[in-house]
Amino acid sequence: MAIQIIQTEEKLIYEAEDSKIFYRRISTLKRGTIVKRHTKRGKTDWNAVTGSVLDYVIIGWENIQQAKKDIVFDQDLIMALPEDTLTDILELSGGANPGMSDGEDQEKN
Repeated sequence: MAIQIIQTEEKLIYEAEDSKIFYRRISTLKRGTIVKRHTKRGKTDWNAVTGSVLDYVIIGWENIQQAKKDIVFDQDLIMALPEDTLTDILELSGGANPGMSDGEDQEKN
């Protein structure tokens, strides 16, 4: 199979029970840009990186509920999704990074 270039307009589907979350992959360059934006004086805020990556990769959803009512996609609610779902999407999208898992600022090597 040939190497495929990541397209910003792609729409992949993560399914959990009856819900669908639409996401796209993130390129190494885009992820690096996000990490750089959240690195100051050699320290990276991995919580901010994770939030920015998820804001970039999650592009919509269907059948997501709050208070037992369907809600329309809202980027402000992404971090309210279950942690295991967010972790899965980070891994599938290429947005996961070893430093992102502990959530603390780390010095840049």
